[in-house]
Formats: sequence, structure tokens, C-alpha cells
Amino acid sequence: MSTWVGAIVETQGRRDFWDLARKQGVEPLATDVPARVLIEFEPRGGPEAAERTAQALSGELSTSGLAFAAQTCSDVYELHAFERGACVRRLVYSRDEGGWLRVEGDVQPWEPAFFFDDASTAPDSDGWPDMLHDELAAEDVARFEAARRAGDPSAVLDLLHPSSTAPLWRLCAALDVPPDAPLGRWKKPSLWARLVRR
Repeated sequence: MSTWVGAIVETQGRRDFWDLARKQGVEPLATDVPARVLIEFEPRGGPEAAERTAQALSGELSTSGLAFAAQTCSDVYELHAFERGACVRRLVYSRDEGGWLRVEGDVQPWEPAFFFDDASTAPDSDGWPDMLHDELAAEDVARFEAARRAGDPSAVLDLLHPSSTAPLWRLCAALDVPPDAPLGRWKKPSLWARLVRR
């Protein structure tokens, strides 16, 4: 069981990236500026802050940004993708509320990494795809395999349920961002800091 809140922002290697990130409340943990940066957020207040930060930096830099939040004890997930500050994809999942609550926008290039792992659906396989329900009819397995080959999860979201942070680790790997080494950290500002800013 874990909670993970973050944002992945395309930087274009801009030297002023950390200055822009600081304006969003992000503390740099490094001085280098790779092509994409993972920013870690505190769980309390973090999902909204991650979304605001990804959107703001995406707009300011005219790049892409992706905010995510996962709470594995209750299987709640949110992904918000931005291009030049505009939301282009929103995915919200809650096991207790019936599955995918919001699926908005066009399928993004990172989605195959998030939704599809390399595990086999063959009956004699030792593994099983981590997002796929366990007991499925043969036609549902065929639908899943067709969607995986096409790299588009849209037609099989009814079969897919995230229940760990593994999909987010795959997503980070696909975007060439080390998931265990964030380069920035956002902390909720203290009451004093918020009063002083006014």
C-alpha cells in the first residue's frame, strides 16, 4: 500500500527551468536540467498541486506535462496530461466507485507503457498482465491482446484496473525519467509562508 503523487515536465533543457519551478513551490534536488524532470509531491494537498504545477510549467515552457496520483490501498488513480498548458487527457479511476470515472481527451503516446506490461495471457504463463482482471472470457482476452498490439487501451478500459504503482514505474521508464530519483520536491506551503506571500 502506498501513495505516490508526482508530475513529469518536459523542460527543453531550459536553464531557467528551476527558477520557473520555484515559482510553483518546487524545491530543486539537483542542478542539472534533463529533457524531462520528475517532481515529487506530498500526498496531502499534492494531487491538486501536481496538476496545477504540471499545467503551469507546461504552459510557461510550451511543452508537455503530466500530473499523476496513485493510492494503492484504495486503488484510486488520476492522470492529467497537458500540452502547452491545455489539458489534453484526463484519466480518473476508483475501484470503490466502479472503475474509470473520467476518460477525457485523446490517447497519449505514453499510455501503452502505463496500461500494458509484457506479461503473457497464455494459459501456461507464470505471469499475468498486472492491469488485467484475472478471470476473463476468451473473447475478452482476445480484445485485450488486440488493444495491446494496437497500443490503444480505449476499447478495453472495462477490463483494466490499476492496483499498484507498477504502471507508473513503466510510464516513467517510457519517458526516460528515473521513478526513484525525483529532481524536484513540492511541499505544501506553511501558513506563515502563505501569509507572507500576500
